[in-house]
Amino acid sequence: MTCTKIISAFTLAITLLISSTTMADSLCSEPVETNSGLVRGQAETETATCVWRGVPYAAPPVGMLRWKAPQPTPPWSGVRDTTQFGHICMQRGGEGMSEDCLYLNIWRPAKSGSFPVIVFIHGGGYHGGSGNLRGDRLSQAGDVVIVSINYRLNIFGFMAHPKLRKASPHNSTGGYGAMDQAYSLKWVQENIEAFGGDPENVTIFGQSAGGQSICSMIATPLARGMFQRAIFQGGGGQAAYELEQAYEIARGSFEKAGCGFDDIDCMLDMPADGLLAKAAGHISKAFDYYPCIDGYVLTGTPQEMIEAGDFSRVPVLAGSNLDEFAMAVNLVPKYFFAMPFQYENKIIKGMGATPEEAKRLTELYPLSDFGNRPNRAMARMYAADAALTCPMRSSVAAIVDQGLPAYLFKFEYKGMKYGKVLGSFHGAELPFIFGELDRDRLYNSHNIEEAQELGRIIQGYWLNFAKTGDPNGEGLPEWKRFDSDEQRIQILDVEVRNVPHPDAEKCDFWDGYSTPYTELVNLLLDQLDPRKKTKPRLTPDN
Repeated sequence: MTCTKIISAFTLAITLLISSTTMADSLCSEPVETNSGLVRGQAETETATCVWRGVPYAAPPVGMLRWKAPQPTPPWSGVRDTTQFGHICMQRGGEGMSEDCLYLNIWRPAKSGSFPVIVFIHGGGYHGGSGNLRGDRLSQAGDVVIVSINYRLNIFGFMAHPKLRKASPHNSTGGYGAMDQAYSLKWVQENIEAFGGDPENVTIFGQSAGGQSICSMIATPLARGMFQRAIFQGGGGQAAYELEQAYEIARGSFEKAGCGFDDIDCMLDMPADGLLAKAAGHISKAFDYYPCIDGYVLTGTPQEMIEAGDFSRVPVLAGSNLDEFAMAVNLVPKYFFAMPFQYENKIIKGMGATPEEAKRLTELYPLSDFGNRPNRAMARMYAADAALTCPMRSSVAAIVDQGLPAYLFKFEYKGMKYGKVLGSFHGAELPFIFGELDRDRLYNSHNIEEAQELGRIIQGYWLNFAKTGDPNGEGLPEWKRFDSDEQRIQILDVEVRNVPHPDAEKCDFWDGYSTPYTELVNLLLDQLDPRKKTKPRLTPDN
């Protein structure tokens, strides 16, 4: 090839690159029309994606809208800049928070086309957390549109009260955060096409309380027809309060705020930061707030609604992590402390088990499997299996029993920093899905290649499922569907494999446990209350 031809080819390549970059920048900064007005985003700097941050999807829930269903966003004139995240919702220890927090964020590939949509609902025990994350790598990796949302939390999102119910046109109370979630899905249906998303190809996805929220969205009639697939992790469909139970929790909040229980105006008039400080509860003490069974948002727990056939009939992918909170529990010296001969009695006194249940638990969790240490055995029982692993299996089984495809996983990788101490902890799988391993400070540089290969597989599964309802694809280990007979589960570790559920017998026991799910979780959290002045021991041999 002559020098002239080489120079011409180089010039053409540079011209195409500049043209492509210019087109991408134009696509990202060009105003996009929503049903409330025009918004302008920007190009991400590390990936070939566009981002719109802080897009309002509902009116600010302030003043007299504090405990009301979400309302349409007031229209604006001109072009609204959406290059900065919106406020996070009110929560303890939060920065940049406000009651004016009903915003979402959008990432799309910086190229023309119509792409599948994934809507992410964050966790945080319904008390905290935020959707202000980074979705650019997942968007680029799969050619998908990523949407993340903020929704009202704690007392602002889930307080129930008879007067609020009476004032509601739907006779509803206590589910404002869940209503926000459903309203954001409605916004996606009405607006996402303008951002390159396909409103007829939407997957909802959440972890922890976000996973429980996905189960609520599967169940609630408010979200029917708004998504085609669902992914829930680290949180199943058992978490909801009966109204009377929710009223009693609210009564305690009114008392802490210095308001009489009949004086709803006292609570409405209180500034948000005062209400948060006095009456929002503390997640380490108890789940003060869950969605409520109010007859409008939910007519039963999500699980009960699924079992009754009253739910969105969509394929699901779901699962939990091997250790969840169990290894963290072991860092608290006095948590479930007992000598081996006290094991059975400690189960009875510590977690409300009957003598028969305690005896069966000692058989299912023999001390020989846990270094002859009751605290380790009991932590696995309650902080992993009873709280998350088995409720996840139960929710997936309920969906399968309704004739729908489902895929169940257990994440067991421990190659992160403190992996020997914390194990495969709650939420550890998220950086693998979002492609954030090198951005996450919990992951080791010395084994990053091993972790990234697992991340390639996990991200491939999630993207395939979001696009087709089946996680399987070229270059990925086969993932068989879960069914009630074989109960196949995908183990996500250095060796990815499909096996019969290793904890099926234990989960059969927990499915019939006498202590209600919400009470069991709150008993667990009470043990971990940091205000009890227990100092954790972060040592490798715990």
